[in-house]
Amino acid sequence: MKKILFLFGLATGLAVPLFAGETLRLNLVPDRDILLRNRPQEVVVKIDLSAIAGRQKHRRTPLNLAVVLDKSGSMTGAKLEKAKQAARQLVERLAPDDVFSLVIYSDEARVLVPAQKVESKDALMEKIEGIEAGGSTALYAGVKAGARQLEEYFSAKRINRVILLSDGLANVGPSSPRELRRLGRELAERGISVTTIGVGDDYNEDLMAGLAEASDANYYYVQDTEKLPEIFAKELGEMLTVAAREVRIEIICPDGVRPLGFIGRAEKFEDQKAAVNLSQFTLGQGRYLFLRCLVTRPEPEIARVKVRYTDEFDNGSEQAADGVVKIRYTDDESVADRSLNAAVNAEKVLVLTAEAKDKAIALADAGDYKQAAATLAVQQEALNAVSANAPAEVQVQIRAETANLGNFNDRLVNGQYDGASRKTLQSQSYNTRNSK
Repeated sequence: MKKILFLFGLATGLAVPLFAGETLRLNLVPDRDILLRNRPQEVVVKIDLSAIAGRQKHRRTPLNLAVVLDKSGSMTGAKLEKAKQAARQLVERLAPDDVFSLVIYSDEARVLVPAQKVESKDALMEKIEGIEAGGSTALYAGVKAGARQLEEYFSAKRINRVILLSDGLANVGPSSPRELRRLGRELAERGISVTTIGVGDDYNEDLMAGLAEASDANYYYVQDTEKLPEIFAKELGEMLTVAAREVRIEIICPDGVRPLGFIGRAEKFEDQKAAVNLSQFTLGQGRYLFLRCLVTRPEPEIARVKVRYTDEFDNGSEQAADGVVKIRYTDDESVADRSLNAAVNAEKVLVLTAEAKDKAIALADAGDYKQAAATLAVQQEALNAVSANAPAEVQVQIRAETANLGNFNDRLVNGQYDGASRKTLQSQSYNTRNSK
């Protein structure tokens, strides 16, 4: 087992890796590294993980893939034809050792292609081509059926993934976001993730996003049906370049530090400890958490972070990365103020923007468009306040976000809140909160 150790410079708060070349790298940076002595203060720590880029694997990890396709009546026409095209193109890129299954659902779920190794692509293409639309939307049953297909070939040495596509409201069987989130968590515990693809403006985005988030997978909102093949190709491309899997991040805060939780994430602390599970990292991918801590006692250490993961570049072995976050204290307020890390502070505000969007959605759903618009306007001001001192690449993100917020603010003020607006806001929030 490899271990990455980090040395923290007290003046900068930057982590310096003592050993390089590992597949997954950990970097811990507080938003300030000098606090006023004897005064309770909040510190936000960026827990930054990145997978090494530009490295070639000797062999790719084989797939165990179940496509779960909505064939209800609302899919008639271009939606179903593009979905079938996307599925055919996906099959074309699979290798003989990959496992593929196909579940279709309307009033009930039906296994059209039982789990099997990809030996006859023509036969699979023929099955896909014969799908016709009709019926209702038994989405829950479709996901359960897809997961059961994965079980036959399930292996920790495979990427076990369900890809769910739907364009309508789940109206047969369990259909609440809470029930689908619970299903997502259950599947995640079994090593299965569920990517969800919502097509058009009539599906339940809370349900689709909740299912994907609970299993730490991707969620896509697709307005333009023509993009479905592109979405399937992107999803497959990520699976083919997985560098690390089964990533578990454990955080421990010492006495004198009260952990307040993670910005934009639901994981909770118990007895000063918390754990976050992430399904995978692709080559060159970076993902992050923002940990909020209230420091009540002037001790140098405020958090220890341990990461364990399966390394796809080392025959699926378990690897580790450990780090410690330290800060120092002063009686000079100006010294504490100058220790603010402008980059981390700006990135923190970007993640807080996702929370502001979620709040605006809830207000708009309740009919309070004025307060929803005001919430977005306040967050625009917060972004503008940190923009000037942010690094150039973060300024680009800030400009994009302020433009997004301005657009949605105008729409809310003018009473133009519709399904497309809600889905766009929620999709943006999802991707920011899950660093997708």
